[in-house]
Formats: sequence, structure tokens, C-alpha cells
Amino acid sequence: MTNPSVPSTPAGWYPDPAGSPRNRWWDGTQWTETFHDPLQAAQINTQALKAPEGTTTTTLWFWGLVVLTVINLLVGLTVFLPGNLEAAIETGLSDDAPLFTPTDLISSAVNLLLIAVFVLFSYFDFKTLRENGVPKPFHWAWSFFAFLFYPLYLFGRAVVINRRTGSGLAGIALPIIYLVATIVIFFVAASIGFQAAFNESTGF
Repeated sequence: MTNPSVPSTPAGWYPDPAGSPRNRWWDGTQWTETFHDPLQAAQINTQALKAPEGTTTTTLWFWGLVVLTVINLLVGLTVFLPGNLEAAIETGLSDDAPLFTPTDLISSAVNLLLIAVFVLFSYFDFKTLRENGVPKPFHWAWSFFAFLFYPLYLFGRAVVINRRTGSGLAGIALPIIYLVATIVIFFVAASIGFQAAFNESTGF
């Protein structure tokens, strides 16, 4: 960088030639007595993202999101109801099985409806948090990823609220439980399915 003492150097903030940790304003021709403390500015920005003491972070919409997440998890567990898994395996192993059954279509429609309601609740939760004084809450648009990981919004919400208020990490418990339960459901159902397919192919 050109030495600010040279007149051709454009005006701007430069390290204080006196050796202080602050930046000093060079007006293009000479040093001024205007200083800028980067560390203090960072602290001010951090404080600006802190919610006021006693800010309410639990909304009615949040509980609606919790209910929807639990419903989605319970729907996934129905695969283990008596006869459901066996029927699904038998249909999958059948040579003339249809690509989509009426049950599949109904299930997909219900799932899409639940996701749509989840996105709607996330928007109102985000809006309410801002009205309550939480600066820059976790954005509701992340709820569109519910088709990949249902409680992603709830997870991000808990992390951001913790940064803004210093509390709220308890909200991470549900997404973690959901993730673990989903993994267990997948592997248990997959292992049973593979075993059934093996028995079918070997005649046992």
C-alpha cells in the first residue's frame, strides 16, 4: 500500500502512524484527528444483535411446529405397525406391483400438506419473534427444506435464539431426537426388507 504521507494516496482509513491500535482518517493530503476503533465497532455490532432482557422467544407458532414435527415422526413409525411393513415388502417384491398405489398417493398428498402448513407456521413464528424484539431471527425460508430434514428450521431457530438471548438451546433436543429416530427407522426397515428379499430369493 502506498504510504499515506504521500499526497497521491487516496482518502481513507489507515493504521495510525502514531502506533495506536486504532485506524486514522487520511483525507488525501494529511492526517486528521478522526479515529476509528475496529474492535469497538465489532462490539457495537454484536450488541445490536442482542435481544432485550426478558424477550419472549416461545410463540404459539413454535408449538404448532413442534406438534407438526411430532406428527411427522409418528407417521414414520407407522411402518412398524402389525402388517404394514410385511405388506410393503410383499408389494415391493411383487413383479406386477404398481409404481404408485392409492395409499402412496394419499400419503404423499398428506405429507405435502403438512410441509405447507409447516412453512406457514415458520413464517408467522419468524414474524412474531421479530415483533417481540429478537433481531434477525433464523429465516423462515429454511422451512422449505422440510422435505429433506423436517425440523431444520427448529434447529436453526434454537441456535440463533441462543446467540441473541443466551438461552434456548433446549429447542435443539427435538431435532436431534427426530434425526436419531429417522435413522433408526430407516436402518431397521431396510434390514428387515433386505432379509425378506433374501428369503424370497433363496426360498427360505
